[in-house]
Amino acid sequence: MSTSTTTMATTATPYSPLTFKLLSLQSVAAQAYATVRRHFLATFYSSTSGSGHAPYPGDTEMSIPWLTSTLQAKGGIPHGATITSADFLGLDGNRGLAGVMTKILVTYTLPNSKDKDDTHQVHLIMKRSANKRLSRLANIISGNAREVIFYGSGIAKELLPSTLLPKIFYTHGSIWLGEYVVVMEDIKKRRAEELVKDVNNTARKPPVDINFVFGNQIWGVPDSIDRASLPQPADMLNQMFLTAAEMHAQHWNDKSLFELNWLKSTGWYKGSGRVGWEWALQAGEAAWEKGKATSASGEFAVKYSDKVLKVMDGAFKRASWERLQKRLQDKSIPFTLTHGDFHAANMILDRSSATEVPSICMYDWSEVCIWEPTTDLGQTVISDVPVAIFKAHARTALKNYWDRLIELKAFKPEEYTFETCWKSFLRGGIEKWLWTFAILCSYPGMPANAVQYFHDQMLAFIELAGDVEENFYEITTVICFAPPNTH
Repeated sequence: MSTSTTTMATTATPYSPLTFKLLSLQSVAAQAYATVRRHFLATFYSSTSGSGHAPYPGDTEMSIPWLTSTLQAKGGIPHGATITSADFLGLDGNRGLAGVMTKILVTYTLPNSKDKDDTHQVHLIMKRSANKRLSRLANIISGNAREVIFYGSGIAKELLPSTLLPKIFYTHGSIWLGEYVVVMEDIKKRRAEELVKDVNNTARKPPVDINFVFGNQIWGVPDSIDRASLPQPADMLNQMFLTAAEMHAQHWNDKSLFELNWLKSTGWYKGSGRVGWEWALQAGEAAWEKGKATSASGEFAVKYSDKVLKVMDGAFKRASWERLQKRLQDKSIPFTLTHGDFHAANMILDRSSATEVPSICMYDWSEVCIWEPTTDLGQTVISDVPVAIFKAHARTALKNYWDRLIELKAFKPEEYTFETCWKSFLRGGIEKWLWTFAILCSYPGMPANAVQYFHDQMLAFIELAGDVEENFYEITTVICFAPPNTH
């Protein structure tokens, strides 16, 4: 980032150093509290007897008594069952950038079972924050605990479609402490024992990552996946959009969402959270300038098109808190509850039921927020869908999404026409990617071919919009970061 840009950003947020110092002190206090808590629990609670205790960041084992009572209460295992082991496993293939995720294989025996070898299994995923002071600071600034707060909220329990969320067994989240823990079912192992036994029913198949349907970006589809059993990409795209319609319709322009202060963007809509948003803007601009510089020098083998350069440079040049506020207060732009990180790698197609139609289940709700609905859809198209597929089918899928919203009485056709929806989709998809792409351009460990892939996807999506006005795209949504070069 240039000196002039840094000076301008610092002037825009004169209290950033003080704010950062106060948040740092908060993280120190939170880490001290967590350390005392861990020693207290280790002294007074056993992991194998008594009532045990719930897991916290930094724990190295799972309390069997606590896990038994929790799974029995939530229907994870039958009442009276005895858990014989809970093994922590790795999470192969995970490319997540936040949180510590672990597979837990729970083995149990049924009550009154006379055969000790007659065991059963439950597959769990535990996602939790890292037990480090700087991790707590990052979580406090970004509000990452919102995901588990969401999982435990009434809004999640009533979310439509009812198949959208995994079964949640336990949540603990504190924005003040900068920590979170969630224990949920491993969707990929849903009905695992039934599927093994029911080998003759070809209609039933294991749940599968939806990004595999679209080719899994640059990483490819593992050999273990039966590609012939996957849906056609156009059909999958349509189902994703229709699933989003069910979710979006439920809270379309629902002002009660603004009472949920833990949602990512609630403060922005209310005019607060400026410092965090501008810190993130600084981080994005610094990453973008570095990415361009390393590309120009030949250090990083990414070629930026003139069109993408113009869009990115222009958006960062115009970006300001005042422009964001003007956008968010525009009554003609709808809002709803959005996933916030709506892309195929965060979706599982559940094909495991013998009687139910395959459904989409979503996880990683760390960016759940109030936002313009079509940004969810544009994000996954750019992230996951091959250009030939979205050029041929995106408009049709969006029309089906719009029609379904009307069927669900989210709005009247004349209040939000399809052409308005289409324009919102074309703008919102790119806006969802502008800041993220800037960060990825110089993100440590991000391969050049991945950055080139996302660049090419963005370029094709921009071209889908045709000729648009100079300021069509704006920097709006960001992931909150600490200010650059502060610690």
